[in-house]
Amino acid sequence: MMRVFTDHTAAALMRLTARDQALVQILQELRYLTVAQVQQVCYPSISVRSTSQRLSLLRRRRVLGYLSHRTFEDRRVFWHLTSLGRAAAAALTGDPPARATAVAVAAVQMDHLIATNQIFCHLCVHYGAGSLALFRWLGSHHTAVDLGHAHLVPDAVILIAAEDQWWMYCVELDRGTMGRDALAEKCERYRLMRRIAALRRDEPVWEARAESWVLFVCEDERRAADMVRVAAAVGLGHVWAGRADACTSGLAAAVGAGAGSGAQALLPGLGRGITPPCVTREG
Repeated sequence: MMRVFTDHTAAALMRLTARDQALVQILQELRYLTVAQVQQVCYPSISVRSTSQRLSLLRRRRVLGYLSHRTFEDRRVFWHLTSLGRAAAAALTGDPPARATAVAVAAVQMDHLIATNQIFCHLCVHYGAGSLALFRWLGSHHTAVDLGHAHLVPDAVILIAAEDQWWMYCVELDRGTMGRDALAEKCERYRLMRRIAALRRDEPVWEARAESWVLFVCEDERRAADMVRVAAAVGLGHVWAGRADACTSGLAAAVGAGAGSGAQALLPGLGRGITPPCVTREG
């Protein structure tokens, strides 16, 4: 049985284009993407309709599957890897294949995940345009921080290697459902993380956490201003809050295209994550 499965994986890999391979690796990290997001990141030179046709072909080859809301208000389809696709991703990256249960758990908060993944897509557009350095994106399943009596799990982490240091940005997506007390508690956890990091600077991952920025991405400016006030009230610095488009354009302006020469390297203590595919820049 294992030999048959391995043969199927090899056959699937042989039929994947460079763009298909990029998609498989990205879905291993991001779990789900809409067709518009897939087109934006992996097939930027073709239309959304042509991208949809390509995804349907990969579904017939059993590499991809999809979920849908099946409502009149929301007709989006959310693409993910099948067991064969996860095996193909593992073969491409050398990482263990993601468990089916992990993919199912991600689906429980689909809207939150898709909105978070859109930030990655926006960053890929900036990278493709040459305005942002190469970066590494880690999904929430790779971002958990053990704080002793508590845990902190950013929605995503963005890493950029510049000269002899790492720039770390912790992404928190806010959809307006978190109360002020809960937000203050989250800010306190980030403050605690930085206090611990200041004592463990000899470890690269903690050194990066000590100087990290927290990016609160929300839907309106009033909410953003409130989040900044809450962070200031608990003494949390290095905080930015605003809309997703402002977040990604602001990050591109702050980092630029010159940094990130070492971003292919891995930061010890974190997962591998994913970098934007080269096809994004090639067009």
